[in-house]
Amino acid sequence: PTRRSSDLDTQSADLRKIADELKAEYAINDPFKEEMLRVHLKRFIITCTRLAKEKYELDEHTERTFNLVRQYFMLVDTHFKEKKQVQEYADMLNKSPKTLANILSAYQQPSAIRIIHNRIQAEARRLLLYTAKSSKEIALMLGFEDQAAFSRFFKNAAGLSATEYRHQYKK
Repeated sequence: PTRRSSDLDTQSADLRKIADELKAEYAINDPFKEEMLRVHLKRFIITCTRLAKEKYELDEHTERTFNLVRQYFMLVDTHFKEKKQVQEYADMLNKSPKTLANILSAYQQPSAIRIIHNRIQAEARRLLLYTAKSSKEIALMLGFEDQAAFSRFFKNAAGLSATEYRHQYKK
């Protein structure tokens, strides 16, 4: 095999190893489990990105725009609790919201605001199912001004109130 296919084989083996580590970590009951899962997931994403770059031999423009999409997702993941507006993320990326929207669209991604809302929804669901925190505490943790705003947001997203969601899916 060529050097390139050997590198791809090595990176594919690395992906399998990381996936196995994710599975093993998920089974552990430890206060640091969530942080370790994040670390493994980041390694997995970086390895996938490297594989894609090698496999598809991206040109400089494509790589730059692809990295922008990746950066946007990373920024949302880091700041979704305090930053809720697309403009805030566009500023952090030194792009206009329109440019960001065009790039996300070119990669067939959801809209910038949908990505923010999806991340907030995922965290709300996680907190409802895996903690005993009240809706009011979750609303504060997620940066909502009050419980009513969080309740409206969650009900529009999930189709159920936070209490109904917790009750239905915790069974």
